[in-house]
Amino acid sequence: MEKNYRFIAISSLAISLIGIFCCSYMFYGTWKGSSEFNTIPDVIQFLFFFTPLNLNFTNNFDHLEIWNFVFYVLLFIGGLRFIKTKGRETRLVGFVFSVIFLNSIIILLQSLLYKIFIIKWGELSSLQIFYSTFGTVTLVMFIFISLRILKIIKSEKEIDILETENKITVTDTPKWQRFFHWIVDVTVMSLIFIPIIIALGYSLMKSDFLMKNEALAMFLESRWALYFLVIFFIFIYYPLSEILFGSTPAKFLTESRVVNSKAESPNSSTIFLRTLCRNIPFDALSFFSKRGWHDSLSETYVVKEKRTGFKTNRLLWILPVLAIYLLVMYFGKRYYTEYKANIEYNNMKSEKIDFLTSEIKNPNTNQFFVVNDVDYYGNINNYGFKIEKIEGNKITIKRITGESLSESNFAQAKYLYEQQKDTAKTFVIRKNDLVNIFPTNKDELYRPVKTLEFFEPGIRYGIENVYNFSAPYFEVAISRENSDYGNNKASVYFQNVGGSGTILSIKNTNNDIKWNTSFPLEITHDVQYPTVIPIENFKSGERNISRIEVLDSLKQKHIYLLKTNGLQAEVTEQK
Repeated sequence: MEKNYRFIAISSLAISLIGIFCCSYMFYGTWKGSSEFNTIPDVIQFLFFFTPLNLNFTNNFDHLEIWNFVFYVLLFIGGLRFIKTKGRETRLVGFVFSVIFLNSIIILLQSLLYKIFIIKWGELSSLQIFYSTFGTVTLVMFIFISLRILKIIKSEKEIDILETENKITVTDTPKWQRFFHWIVDVTVMSLIFIPIIIALGYSLMKSDFLMKNEALAMFLESRWALYFLVIFFIFIYYPLSEILFGSTPAKFLTESRVVNSKAESPNSSTIFLRTLCRNIPFDALSFFSKRGWHDSLSETYVVKEKRTGFKTNRLLWILPVLAIYLLVMYFGKRYYTEYKANIEYNNMKSEKIDFLTSEIKNPNTNQFFVVNDVDYYGNINNYGFKIEKIEGNKITIKRITGESLSESNFAQAKYLYEQQKDTAKTFVIRKNDLVNIFPTNKDELYRPVKTLEFFEPGIRYGIENVYNFSAPYFEVAISRENSDYGNNKASVYFQNVGGSGTILSIKNTNNDIKWNTSFPLEITHDVQYPTVIPIENFKSGERNISRIEVLDSLKQKHIYLLKTNGLQAEVTEQK
């Protein structure tokens, strides 16, 4: 037993610790906003081969590791309890390893189906073939380990028999525990099979095999396919568990097993009959009567084993902890994301307020002001105005019209001005009036309380944005080299829709991105051919911020911040 004891203890702790670490790493990436598996380092990718569980209720990436983490933690606790009681307490270990056993078999079947009907082996690289083969080997390894552990556990268990002078009585499993079995087994079965159904659905619908079999494709799209799969999975889950071990995962928790009328293990045909009877409607509630239908019709019984650890009801402490954990993991990410988004939104608006404050307090003839009408009188589509001349306190502006169906942009303002600059109507405003209406907070930015009659009497306008036509205005895109996983190479495309300028330097504020170009770098107004800068050490799973120093055509210096989140990028000018 000493050899078996060490094998169970080491296997439980090793698998649980690797699983907890990998799940925690995925939580970290998910909560930071990363959804790309290729951002995982090679060492951790290799560790994932030794995480046998694939449990989930959805295909939502944010929820990918929630339930796997639960079972790895239970296995870790069970392993510690197993060691502390010197091998007597095996319920949590048996429960989790029975789930690993069933999950590994199902994933192996799915993998073989995928390899036979879907994978085009000629298109795979040698590394992909190695990963596929190694994955299959690890699945077989986990099936062997869990099968051996479960056999060892069951070999040490005895049925709880009460002997008296007149008869021998076997202890039946209480009805509330039978109901508990049904809840746990249905939950486990769903967690195992739903990811398989989702993965097969995606894979088969895109496969050449299914395109050549229209009848099969129509069947898989119908509800009958779902009924068939449910029954098929039931005939895997229960027979495998009860034939090999006499217990389903839930029965490992309550130290129960299935026996026949002689208190012996039923044969295979009896177990299949018992499983068939489970498909009778409302069978799950039938054991609240004297005997359940799948028990009575198959002449089987669910009885207690001799208790070797603490009482079963002490396991109920797991339920409130599990409930809190699930609430945090399912809803915490959303609230955390909203909290971060709110902070970023406020920071962005504060930066914009600072920018507008600086621009409005220092008007010049290169500025274009986007305005919005506040009280919506009239039907004049005023888009904004361009400052044409400044003489002391007098500012001459040209009104530019155009519908603004959404938030304005630089290219739209520049286009409208170029179209109307020769025919636009001229107005005169006072400089101090313009300076006094700048928004001081984000509420005033979108609900202006400081307004001015720029054009027509009775229609007041607030400042929405300011563009400097002489300064470069960047639109940035990032493209990553998908074949590269070492140096994290990518390319940054700078499209300048504003005035020509020179990039003096790009400095990283929170990362070590390497910009593979020489500065100063001329960047002209060219919407068709952007300036491309190759970069290295770009971590698409992290938020990167870079400070860009630019000199415009009038030799005025501008500071921009390039912020990236994954492959999304935005550039804002700083003051």
